[in-house]
Formats: sequence, C-alpha cells, structure tokens
Amino acid sequence: MTLCKTERIFSPPPAQGARARHLAVAALAVIGAAPVLLLLCLVPRPLALPVLSIVSFAVAGVVALIAHYCRIDRRAPGVSAWDIVAVFTLIWIGAGMMSGAKPIVELFDRLAMTP
Repeated sequence: MTLCKTERIFSPPPAQGARARHLAVAALAVIGAAPVLLLLCLVPRPLALPVLSIVSFAVAGVVALIAHYCRIDRRAPGVSAWDIVAVFTLIWIGAGMMSGAKPIVELFDRLAMTP
C-alpha cells in the first residue's frame, strides 16, 4: 500500500495527448525491432538464438533505463514502455532457454584456433 502511495506522489503529470504517448511507444517498439531484423540478416543460423538472447537482454535494459529515467508509470492504462521491457525480457529468457551452448562453444573454439 505504501509503495502505491509513493509511486503516485512522484509520478509525472498525465500526458497532454494520448497520440504523443502512442507515438513514443511505437518508436520504442521500432527501435527494439530493428536489432532483431539486423540480427537475422547478419548472423549465421546456428548462432541466431544465442545472439537474439543477448540482443533482447540489451534492448530490455536500455528501454528499462529510458522508462525509469522518464518516470513512466508502471500501472498506466494501455501499452507503456514497461510492457515493452517485459516482452523483450520474455524473448531473452525464451531464446536463452531454447539455444544450446554447443554453437557458442564451437565459435569460441574457431576464434581460439585462428592466428
């Protein structure tokens, strides 16, 4: 109960336009989706899931820092930056669980043998 009260006290005033808020969330989603598309084009298929896990972890961290710095309300109606953080965290955990360690170990073996 106390946490909810303090969160409301320090929360920023409501946004003037809902349209600007939706544009900001859409921009964050596009910024987050761009590395995934780039990843699919540049990374070999066996390394796609481990790299996707690392990239989604980084994106979730950056968006969380932005959301925390901008003091976006976690309980705001609709989609907020915190929801985007949750999605990328889920992608991070899922891709990390589905990917095996074998392709990464093989990559480091190749890098170690290259003069």
